[in-house]
Amino acid sequence: MLEIHYTVNNNAEYVKTYEKASDFVAAQYKEVPDLQDNYTIVKVLLEGNELSLKEKTVGGLFDYLNN
Repeated sequence: MLEIHYTVNNNAEYVKTYEKASDFVAAQYKEVPDLQDNYTIVKVLLEGNELSLKEKTVGGLFDYLNN
């Protein structure tokens, strides 16, 4: 499972979950993606393990998982 904790304009924290990381990647390819690329990542858990991202944005997470 992929669990994304993020903020919009550094306000409240939101959580979005996906069964698989590939589900997130596919959702970001849609004409209107699930999450905007500029949202700030607070933390990301993949199968219960926290990922260390160089770029702490949804776009950075997409790049990390799409490689």
